[in-house]
Amino acid sequence: MATPRKKAAPADKGTRQRLIEATAKVMRDEGYAAATSRRIATEAGVKQALVYYYFPSMDDLFVEVLRAGAEVSLERMREALTDDDPLMTLWKLNSDPRMTTLNTEFMALANHRKAIRAELKSFAERVRDIEAAAVAVALRARGLDLDDHPPVAISMLIAQIARSLCNEEAVGVTLGHRELREFVERRLKLLAMPPADA
Repeated sequence: MATPRKKAAPADKGTRQRLIEATAKVMRDEGYAAATSRRIATEAGVKQALVYYYFPSMDDLFVEVLRAGAEVSLERMREALTDDDPLMTLWKLNSDPRMTTLNTEFMALANHRKAIRAELKSFAERVRDIEAAAVAVALRARGLDLDDHPPVAISMLIAQIARSLCNEEAVGVTLGHRELREFVERRLKLLAMPPADA
């Protein structure tokens, strides 16, 4: 009786991670449309067949790239909750062009792929919850009325302005950016000041 053939062992245990990192790099540098199995394999320095050994479909690979980046981002956001100045920390995190570029690529990809859309929605909602919680902690510590200063609205203003600036800068638009950054940072410093009766 013949014994069934076993699947060949992968080249090494780091290959899966290299494929995830290579995909993120290609997406950041060249856009999601360039992230083909062939291009990713070349970037990772492996044979193209290994892409499908680890990921049955390109959507599976894209979801893993999104999840890997999401975990790093979520951890950074959680740390903002305990920072001395969580508002400025959130501003700086959302001003990181590397994260903004990859997020933009995933937003574009989500327009065409339901699996990516669902994963991106889940991640975005988790991020928004963490950002709003960090803002709520900061505003409460300064004695501000949360009805007058809704934490979710403040967190969205911080995140969306920072990301919008990154997106514009990526295409060379910078008119008004310095003034807006300085304006936002002055307002964040005011919000970071201790309450008047402290």
